[in-house]
Amino acid sequence: MVETNPTINPVTGRQWDLNSLIEKLLELQDALLQAQERTIMLGAQVRELERIARDAEDLKSELANQGALLADKSRENKHLHQELSRMAGLLETKAQEATDLKSVIADVQHQMRTIQQERDMLSGMLMEAENAARQVRRGDSGSDNQTYPPGSKDQASTGGWLGRLKGKQH
Repeated sequence: MVETNPTINPVTGRQWDLNSLIEKLLELQDALLQAQERTIMLGAQVRELERIARDAEDLKSELANQGALLADKSRENKHLHQELSRMAGLLETKAQEATDLKSVIADVQHQMRTIQQERDMLSGMLMEAENAARQVRRGDSGSDNQTYPPGSKDQASTGGWLGRLKGKQH
């Protein structure tokens, strides 16, 4: 077995110098401090990345919940849209019925005005016939001294208004 001399550098084959060893020790100590600082910094970065990953998972879960809620709202809106479409159709039908009813009412009002005009005309004719009958009675009353109750057969035969409407002649 070959013994190595601790005072000789195995890489260079030269003898170790105390100053160079101290210098090398300081370099290693600086490198160790830099590695420790880097380890601390990397540890902080790992913790930050883990926090970001948890936040990302929370956000993913929240997005999934929002997606489900949005799907529910979408179905609800579709249902409401269908209901509103049905109501709009019903309202359109009712509006058409109202228009039709207005037309019917206008027709009935026109017929009513026509009937009222006919009634007024017949009333005028009746008054004229009654006046004519009174005049005839006055003329007959003076000679016969007879008065007939309205609507009696004798009045119709003597030329009253009823006889005139029925077209009877003397």
